[in-house]
Amino acid sequence: MTLEELNQKVLTEEFSYQEFELFYKNLMNQFLEFQKTLEEAALVARNDKDKFQRLLRIVSGKNSSDLIERLKKLGYRYRKSSIESIQVSFANMGYRLLEQTRAGKRDDVYYGLLRIFIAAKENFPLDLVEAFKPYYSDELFKTFIFSFLSGLLGQEEQTLNEEN
Repeated sequence: MTLEELNQKVLTEEFSYQEFELFYKNLMNQFLEFQKTLEEAALVARNDKDKFQRLLRIVSGKNSSDLIERLKKLGYRYRKSSIESIQVSFANMGYRLLEQTRAGKRDDVYYGLLRIFIAAKENFPLDLVEAFKPYYSDELFKTFIFSFLSGLLGQEEQTLNEEN
C-alpha cells in the first residue's frame, strides 16, 4: 500500500489500525534497506565520498534508536530462551562482556558473543551484526551492547510490549 492509498482510505474513513501498522513496518524495512544500499554506495563511491559518508551517518543515526530497542528485546528473549547453553554462557560471560564493552574492546566483545552463539549452534543475530558496523561511534556501539546485555542480565520488565 502506498502513502497516497493510505491517505485516500483516511479521507473515506475506511481504514484500520492494522493497515497503518503494516504500512509502518514496510516503511521501516525500506529505510533499513536504504541504509544498506547507502552503505555500499559509500564504500564504492569515487566522487562525493565525504557526502555519502555524512548521509550514511545521518541515516544510521535515525536507525540507531530503533536498534537499541530491538537489541534490548533480543537480550530479553535470550534470557527467557529454552536454550540452556546460551543462558549458562551469558550467565558466565555476561559481566565480562560488559567490562570489555565499557573498555571499548569491540573485537573482544564480538569474539565473546560469537563464541557463545557458535557453541549453542545458533545463528549470530543480524541486529548484533549491525551493532558492530564501523560507522557507528564507539559510544553508540557501547549503548547497543549495553542494551543487549541489559535485556540479558537486567531485572524483569513489567511492560505489555516486551515480546514485540
